[in-house]
Amino acid sequence: MHDLLTHNFYLALAPWFVFAGLSVIAVVLMKFAKKRRGIAIAFAVLVQMFSPDPFVEKAITMVVSEKRAIKKQQEDGGKGKVKELREQEK
Repeated sequence: MHDLLTHNFYLALAPWFVFAGLSVIAVVLMKFAKKRRGIAIAFAVLVQMFSPDPFVEKAITMVVSEKRAIKKQQEDGGKGKVKELREQEK
């Protein structure tokens, strides 16, 4: 009976232990980032690489529509307008 209560107690505290651990890791990474250490930059690159982009569908549709517009203008012979579009993107 005592083991069951102890087990449930630690199970209830597990999310707080995880939160505390992640907080300590965040503080250490911020210190490394202020000193411009490579580990912080590498961690940031990995997080950026594997985290989902919420606007990925919007970005894809924008690129596709821009390519269609450029292709259409090239077919019409409006090469000057293509340069204007590229300058507007910058």
